[in-house]
Amino acid sequence: MNRPETETETDAGAGAASAPLRVRLRDPEQIEAPWGLYSGLHARDGVGLDEETGVWIVAGYNQIHEILRDQDRFSAEVDRPSLRPEGMPEAAKAILAETVQATPTLVGADPPTHTRLRPLVNMVFSAERVDAMAPGVTEIVDSLIESFIDEGACEFVSAFSAPLPLTIIADQLGLGRERIGLVKTWSDAFIQILGLMGDDSALVESARLQRDAIAFLLGEAAARRAAPADTLLSALANVRDEDGRHLRDSELISILVQLMVAGNETTTNTLTAGMLILAQDQALQDRVRGGDARTMRIFVEEVLRAESPVQGHYRRAKCPVHVGGHVIPAGAVVHLRYGAGNRDERVFPDAARIDVARANAPQHLAFGGGPHFCVGAMLARRELAIGFRRLLDRLDAIVLNAAPENLRRVQSVQHRGVVALPIRFSRRTE
Repeated sequence: MNRPETETETDAGAGAASAPLRVRLRDPEQIEAPWGLYSGLHARDGVGLDEETGVWIVAGYNQIHEILRDQDRFSAEVDRPSLRPEGMPEAAKAILAETVQATPTLVGADPPTHTRLRPLVNMVFSAERVDAMAPGVTEIVDSLIESFIDEGACEFVSAFSAPLPLTIIADQLGLGRERIGLVKTWSDAFIQILGLMGDDSALVESARLQRDAIAFLLGEAAARRAAPADTLLSALANVRDEDGRHLRDSELISILVQLMVAGNETTTNTLTAGMLILAQDQALQDRVRGGDARTMRIFVEEVLRAESPVQGHYRRAKCPVHVGGHVIPAGAVVHLRYGAGNRDERVFPDAARIDVARANAPQHLAFGGGPHFCVGAMLARRELAIGFRRLLDRLDAIVLNAAPENLRRVQSVQHRGVVALPIRFSRRTE
């Protein structure tokens, strides 16, 4: 359906003639605590402009919800803006040019590419496969807890929230648990390249790691086509479209990298955020521990909503579009700020509070929405629910073992997380 350029159905307040709120997303204060900025955007018209990059910010829940479904006027194929004025170092560009370049597939693809590839990946992430993974996830969770439970304290990120999804993704990609550390290193390198927030030496080293990761993954894919195995990598390497074609190497790498990064970074950050919340609220901790499966499900959804481990994704305006009383010009890059939409009081009253009775909690934007809804959402939810359930079943009186103000945030515009989380606890008798 073609829409006229002047249509205003995404407006949060027609006639708002003021300039968009000026923001600077990579400001360390905004990364640490963006909630004041989000409230300011909601109080106006839900639209801001990052003057440093020229990126438009959309913060209202309904605005984001509509744009995610509007493939006629907004494209997912976006050249990400550099948050580093000098751009990519030439040495890093040269290294990346030596290997297969990922092409837009899932998050960053429009029809017809996305329409062709998404059903193939959906088959790999079927409900049956996720259900079959649950016992293995529980085994990994219990093994990790067993490694620190007798100590009465741990640094939660390194002890649990990082190794859990890393082990699962290493298993599912068929890379072997001896390569868990390498998977983390590779994932961090891809994030570094995507964010362009490091110095020259860091970006050059990340380019080398990215090149090595791609070579390894393509080698593994070739091996699995010759000898299939019961892994996600093997399934993706062998899946064929309706014309009988395998994924191209550039498509396969794009999908595998998205699974590798999303499969550990976002789950790690959500587990850490949830534990931080529980460690600072004993009443909530007791309620979730003593609650039923539904209570746990809503707790998981509320952590995803309130913390939004992925703070947003980009779109490109295909034509001039009215949003919140502003005209976003054709070609402009738009950042749909999920973290802001998930704190929109008009949709989630008392949005800063974790409410395990919130009826609309699953309607959050943490997994995006529309045709590009996160393909791994079912698996992520299962990992989170099993992880939190076993932690609360086996640990009691969990408290923060550091001053909250001393916790460091991941320095990223795109991802929200805590670098390290010291906790203390006692052992429960099951």
